[in-house]
Amino acid sequence: MTKSFGKKHLLFSFLGGAVFFSGITYAADMQVTPNTEPLNFYMNGEARQTSATFNNQGTMVPQSFVYSGTTYVPIRHMSELMGQNMYWDGPTSTISVGHPVVQMMDVKGNSIGTITLTQQEDGVLAQVNVSKLPAGKHGFHVHQSPIKNNDFATAGSHLNPTGKEHGHLNPNGLHLGDFQNLEVAADGTAQVEMKLAGASLSKGDEHSILGTSLIIHGDEDDQKSDPSGNSGDRIAGGNIPQ
Repeated sequence: MTKSFGKKHLLFSFLGGAVFFSGITYAADMQVTPNTEPLNFYMNGEARQTSATFNNQGTMVPQSFVYSGTTYVPIRHMSELMGQNMYWDGPTSTISVGHPVVQMMDVKGNSIGTITLTQQEDGVLAQVNVSKLPAGKHGFHVHQSPIKNNDFATAGSHLNPTGKEHGHLNPNGLHLGDFQNLEVAADGTAQVEMKLAGASLSKGDEHSILGTSLIIHGDEDDQKSDPSGNSGDRIAGGNIPQ
């Protein structure tokens, strides 16, 4: 029996190959040739076009790579052609299609779950699915920088493009990155939806949270003390891909 493949199957096939071959361009012993010539694409018989180049974390990438006579298309081109947004986080080698998915880690670098982000009219919805956390309420914020080497201190301060003070109960607040407290059940899990009002998943938007990070703290956020609500140590975190 012949098995048919839909758009999602094709997309993930291209994504897997593109990630691998875009990575090996940095290897001196591999014969990989960047191709800057415009490529022709057809999706279900319809001609499609992409931008000439994409900025991949500060590095411009070409239309395609040629390896052993085969052309591999960079993942951002494929996402555009398929009509699906694609997000990439280098440190965790995570590709998100459609919605950015944050891989959450504890202080030892162990995975504790994921947080999926979705754009809504009035902000960004965070679908939290984490475990292995202390029970109770925890401060939960978007921080201004990505985490490096699982060192949560590198995330910097709360994302605060409008120069407000911290907290939902602060008359001079709140930071754009201030969530309400994350409540963890007795078994150490949290499966909840939380809204970040006014936030965006649009690249270049002043209120965009792409390329920043999510941090979970050890203590409850009092929602009024500047700059972080006395929420204690940073016990978990993850980068928001872009």
